[in-house]
Amino acid sequence: MRRLAIAMALSTSVGLAQAAGPHVHGQGNLDLAMAGGTLLVELSLPAADVVGFEHAPRDDDQKALVKDALARLGKGTNVLEPAPAAACKVTRESVHSGLSDSETEEHDHGEESPDHDADHDHDHDHDHGGHADFEARYRWHCDHPEKLEWIDVPLLEFLNGVTLKVQLVTDQGARADSLKAPRTRLSMDLR
Repeated sequence: MRRLAIAMALSTSVGLAQAAGPHVHGQGNLDLAMAGGTLLVELSLPAADVVGFEHAPRDDDQKALVKDALARLGKGTNVLEPAPAAACKVTRESVHSGLSDSETEEHDHGEESPDHDADHDHDHDHDHGGHADFEARYRWHCDHPEKLEWIDVPLLEFLNGVTLKVQLVTDQGARADSLKAPRTRLSMDLR
């Protein structure tokens, strides 16, 4: 029940963040919710910061850039690296962009979620007046969540100059933060 409440809080905060303001170049959103051994993550990035444009791909080179970005963002370990002591493994990953006709297939790694719809909605219409985004969702299972003291965000090393606005929700509370390379480590401490 608590996990569902945190997932709902994350969904609400993401919806509010998206409704609260326009898409901002150079800034993405990273929302994390931790309940028990489950870590839910949502990432939203302006397409211009990922591939350098926000229009439908016009040639094979641009199509390749979108395909490569979907592949990179479609793998949770390219985005986040939880502290090894927590023994976290990706159990679900998906990514979508308004620049692509298709969403990468959602990869479920064997852990079925009774609240699948809380983890993944099917409304991906996020092309706001020519401002396309890349949006990704991940679910991790951590065998030792009490040892999840930090999470590295290696994705920032590939996104030159992008700031991630972070919202973190756990059983202990909530916190806002921001990350920008070279600072790529997010503390999970809510004190």
